[in-house]
Order: sequence, then C-alpha cells, then structure tokens
Amino acid sequence: LLSFMARALGQTEDYFEEFLTGPVATHRLLHYWPLKDFEKQIGIGEHTDYGLLTILLQDAVGGLQVLNAVRGEWIHAMPVEGAFMVNLGDMLARWTNHEFKSTIHRVVNTSNRDRYSVPYFLEPNLDVQIPIGGAVAVSPKKESDPSNRVDEILYGFYNGAGMVKQRPPAPVLS
Repeated sequence: LLSFMARALGQTEDYFEEFLTGPVATHRLLHYWPLKDFEKQIGIGEHTDYGLLTILLQDAVGGLQVLNAVRGEWIHAMPVEGAFMVNLGDMLARWTNHEFKSTIHRVVNTSNRDRYSVPYFLEPNLDVQIPIGGAVAVSPKKESDPSNRVDEILYGFYNGAGMVKQRPPAPVLS
C-alpha cells in the first residue's frame, strides 16, 4: 500500500521502507453491541486514527461509516466479505502535507447482531522524524526537532485524547 502512495507522491516506491524497520504495530479487539436508539446511541463517535495506516478485515455485520467531506454526509462502508478497509491516519496526513487526508469515520451498528472488529494500526519506527510535508519535499531525517519524532507525535495524540495519566520516562533509542 505504502509503495503505491510513495509513487503517487513522486517518491521511489521503497520510500517508506527505511522508516518501517521496527514499526509500532497494534491490534485491538473492539466490540460494538446492537443499538436500540439511533438518535441517542452510537458505537464510537466520529474520529480519525492517529497513526500511519489502519487496516481492518471486513465482516458481514458492518457499521463503519465514512464522512464524505464534500457533501458533509455519512456514507455506509458496506461490508464486502473478505475485503480489507484501509483508513489513512493523521501521521500520514502530516507526513504528506495533507496530500493524503485522514479518514474521518465512526461506527454505528445498525444490525441486530454484536459486531467485533480487530483493527491493525501501523506507525513508523519511534525515532523517525516526520516533519510536516516531509514525504512531498525531502526525506525525514532521524535527528533534529524532537517534536517531529514519532514517539513525541504519538504521545501528543494519546495525551490529547486523555489516554496518558503520567508522562513515562523518555525511551533510550539508538
């Protein structure tokens, strides 16, 4: 996926590879129960994912909705058995100067069945620098401004979402 994106940005198809030699990869198990009142309940509200890419195997239950930013309407991402849904994250948007935009999405389980989702979140190596627009200009460097480093960017996202209670000690990166 990233090789196609690199080529679309005018980079070589292996552009992202050096930044994914020790990536942060996370799987989560999420449960969305059937909703009783669509006016007052929602599975998860509108949001974008923090990282580079999110990959999700589709199931028959569905419930994922994507915002059509042009019309301001929610579009049902109709489930296709065996297909993968790919959401672009905030980090990729930052890295490409928003040539690739974060996918605004939410989950509304409109079925009468429980929905289980196991998204795979991919982020680059923690020590990679991601200056705004770095993928469309010059390659990110592994030194310079600490606020451009993946670990600092992720910390900012998690802290902003209220998911960090106390600042952990800085990792020792080689």
